Amino acid sequence: MDVTYTPAIAEVIGKLEAGNPLPTLVPQKAWSTELTNALASSSLDDLFHGESVKNTTFGEAIKSGLLLWNDALDESHTISQELENQTGSYWHGIMHRREPDYSNSKYWFGRVGTHPIFPALRERALAVLKEIPNPSNALARIAQTIEAEEKWDAYQFIDWCQAAENGSDADVTGFLQQVQVAEIKLLLAYSYRNAL
Repeated sequence: MDVTYTPAIAEVIGKLEAGNPLPTLVPQKAWSTELTNALASSSLDDLFHGESVKNTTFGEAIKSGLLLWNDALDESHTISQELENQTGSYWHGIMHRREPDYSNSKYWFGRVGTHPIFPALRERALAVLKEIPNPSNALARIAQTIEAEEKWDAYQFIDWCQAAENGSDADVTGFLQQVQVAEIKLLLAYSYRNAL
């Protein structure tokens, strides 16, 4: 995730890390209407000022991802549904998972297939699990599942998010939120590197 973003993108990420560090799994409204409006009205030239965007699909993916982190699902969706590549489908899938429309999310993750960030996301999930003292039985089962699988299972993660929405241990929900923000950060970094 070692990426040096442009000042405009870094500023947005800084605001989100300070004010919305662990977005809910199913947001009810945008975290910051002001930030939504600023991002929606920003061009790629505004966000990438000083850098040459070689792939506008990935450039737009950054915008979609920042809106998604800000819980602005509709605005993120407007962009992600037009991004016709694997990473665009990933942003689209996260948006539907958070909507929540779990079956639609699985459809989009089916279009993602195996994404290059999956290994790093699995490692981050395992690191988060090691930081949780005295996990509940439900979280311990999640940990066993992740440890037993060699690859990240995006469908399983969707199922866990759905179960959490229907009432789950607080530590399970907290874990899922930590993995979700790690996923967003990894996908932002991947999108940024591929935009330039």
